[in-house]
Amino acid sequence: SKGIREANVKIVHYMNQFFGGLGGEEVAGTDLQVKDEPIGPGRLLEQVLGGDSKVVKTLICGDNYAAENLTELSQEVINIVREAGAELFVAGPSFEAGRYGVAAAGLCAAVQAELGIPVVTGMAVENPGVDLYRSEVYIVDSGQNVGAMREVLTKMSAIAQKLAADG
Repeated sequence: SKGIREANVKIVHYMNQFFGGLGGEEVAGTDLQVKDEPIGPGRLLEQVLGGDSKVVKTLICGDNYAAENLTELSQEVINIVREAGAELFVAGPSFEAGRYGVAAAGLCAAVQAELGIPVVTGMAVENPGVDLYRSEVYIVDSGQNVGAMREVLTKMSAIAQKLAADG
């Protein structure tokens, strides 16, 4: 099968309220918001993936809401990914943010189990999401520095390309 670089791959990208530009802890209870375009790190993700890869949906959710409603959120996300015809699901990177990491990895696991498409996330090794989900999903070590976003997304896209090629 074609690699992501040669293909017009549709991506759904999940991020928390902070990276989605909604705000910080004061809006951590925000439920799922769906945008039909790349937001923040998603624009960088498109750049590093190259080709005609497109973030067709950005899913933004508050960390508290995600942590408290992961089962319902997972079903909602699966439905959106399916309806979007996405060929790749990317969550994060979440670096050291614990609730974000657990939600990102949990959503990756749910999407992969239900839809069988490649999924990838990134977080610091200290993130609790790593222990919970490392046996189920590819988790790129993001380190702790949010300033390394481009480098982390580049690693994540390399993994995504390999998963898509193996698919």
